[in-house]
Amino acid sequence: MANQVITNKMAMLLSLEMAKLAGFLKKGAKNYFQDQMAGKRCGQSYDFVLRDAGNVVEGLVASPRDITEKKVTLTIKNYNNSVRTDALEGVTDIKWQEEIAETYAKKLIQKVEADAVEDSISKATTCFVGEGFKPMAEAGAYLQSITNEDIYGFIDPQAQATLAANGQQFVPTGSPSDLYARGRLGTFQNVEYTAERFIKPLTISQDTINALSAAKGASLNDAGDKFTISGVTTAENVVLKKGTPIFVDGVLACDTIGDATNVPYAFIAGADVALSSTSVDVPVTPVVTADIGARSLVGEFAGKSVSIPASGSYYRGIVRADGAFCNSEVPSLEFKLSDKTAAGDTDGVKVFVNSFTDGISAINTTRFDHPVMIGVVEPRAESIIMWKK
Repeated sequence: MANQVITNKMAMLLSLEMAKLAGFLKKGAKNYFQDQMAGKRCGQSYDFVLRDAGNVVEGLVASPRDITEKKVTLTIKNYNNSVRTDALEGVTDIKWQEEIAETYAKKLIQKVEADAVEDSISKATTCFVGEGFKPMAEAGAYLQSITNEDIYGFIDPQAQATLAANGQQFVPTGSPSDLYARGRLGTFQNVEYTAERFIKPLTISQDTINALSAAKGASLNDAGDKFTISGVTTAENVVLKKGTPIFVDGVLACDTIGDATNVPYAFIAGADVALSSTSVDVPVTPVVTADIGARSLVGEFAGKSVSIPASGSYYRGIVRADGAFCNSEVPSLEFKLSDKTAAGDTDGVKVFVNSFTDGISAINTTRFDHPVMIGVVEPRAESIIMWKK
């Protein structure tokens, strides 16, 4: 492996290839912490503040109160991929880029994107279930009613194939090359949709439905991230799957200033939960019930009936308002890895390439690093959509 392949030009080409694959990380995402990232290290955390919205009363007498804010915390992470080659193999620069570098960089960004997708699903606070384009119509209309931002959607590409087979199509946008090279599907009711292969289907079993048929909402822990359900009909080997939306009678989602909407709140299961006890704790995105700007739901859930979507296998998608997702580029690693290092940055997707040579074994090690801080910062501005296969 020739040393000259470790150049900023090559790193830039790799970042370009990665950026092409990173639609979910870029569309509808904002770099909230851009001016704070220089010199930061992996593991450092930042808080996104959900602001208070005051206390409106009728009449001449004001009712002021202290400001109460909540925070969403994101942490800087580093993802890397690496390869070892024999220095005597004498691969050319072109072969190195095509056969090694681009493949390893693609694998790297796909891992970042897959993790971000999985995390985003569990962070949403609303879920729309139906047939065909109905869930997309409902999610788009809902998010447009609670924000003034552009709305973006991401769906399983296999779902698009099913919709097309049934004669349902998105309105194309951009050039034909955009539609295929970048996974852009088109628009529907002013929402721009992109194919996202890492949004996996969800299967809900009839056994899970039966186990929850008499279940009731019970309580939330102090942190608001654990929802207890009582009255479960216990069964062996029956699991409430991660990503399953749970609805409670009369519990409504809030908009981005904490006011109630007419849409049911969805507790999204953050992990698989065995239904082996009459009372189970379901990890959920933190819930705020206090009447403040960060409030996420309105309604009493203790003793209220619980429900989940009907049994079956569902395609899924994520619809979010611009800025609900944060993607803050980290401009430098916390340490210099080698003297043969390069960096490339394309559209907020940065890759560091470092090369090491073992003087005894003549083995070259090259690693590709992508430090990043990503995640949902406004869960109330993100919805999940589901429709049966």
